[in-house]
Amino acid sequence: MIIDGHIHVADQPDDAGFRAPVLDANALLRLMDGPFQVMGEQRRVDRALVQPMISPTRSGDPVAHHAYILEQVKLHPDRLMGCFVANPLLDIGRTIEVMRELIRSGHFRAVKLHPTNHGYMPFKSRDRLDPILKEVAALGAPVIVHQGDPPFAHPTQMAPVIEAFPQVTFILGHFGTQRVVLADEAIYVATKNKNVYLETGWGALPRIKEGIVAIGSERLVFGSDCPIQEIGSQLRVIDVLTWDHPIGIKLPHAKAEGIMGDNIARLLDLKGAV
Repeated sequence: MIIDGHIHVADQPDDAGFRAPVLDANALLRLMDGPFQVMGEQRRVDRALVQPMISPTRSGDPVAHHAYILEQVKLHPDRLMGCFVANPLLDIGRTIEVMRELIRSGHFRAVKLHPTNHGYMPFKSRDRLDPILKEVAALGAPVIVHQGDPPFAHPTQMAPVIEAFPQVTFILGHFGTQRVVLADEAIYVATKNKNVYLETGWGALPRIKEGIVAIGSERLVFGSDCPIQEIGSQLRVIDVLTWDHPIGIKLPHAKAEGIMGDNIARLLDLKGAV
């Protein structure tokens, strides 16, 4: 099973911010069907973890932020799962209330933090982050954290938070790489904390190889960051890992399947996860 753990969808053109076009759920489902050439076979993305565009979540009510996601997950429960975007600078009580309701409903299975777009340094915002993460720990949901651009999204800035919540699984997004390559930081934080996974999207092939050497393929998960990135281009890197040296590392197909879906399936507590 291939699971894309990082996709943004919306139905309003203004939801993207930065004058970028949005991807609606119907278009996403067509994209997910591919087919994609992976390890010599024609494959599709079986399921996707979808979240709203981030810019609209800088203000307003969390119910409104996630209304379209909830609607589409209900319409396509076999293909789509929701990811709740938690902005700690909004009303904390309201954020926790809505997050709890959506995750307990079963329609949402993860939580997203975006320090860059929301504008906070995680290690300086513990008074607002900690109550949210205490609730996340009780709910048993993994937390995806946007990483890879200064000054707010350095993996080492998350380290004190990660260390304070060893019972929470943190997924460092974009392999610490988006505008600036902080992959070494992301790998280092993961080596020091067993509750840290690395998302492969945006990661360059050499950096992902280094991540596998450092922490093993079992703590890597696939996420494309579509529509900013194209799904197939991000799957291609995982496919190439199975090639012979020197381009690939002869990664066993079972381990590649783990990165592409099985690892995150376990984190999301999906039925049939291996």
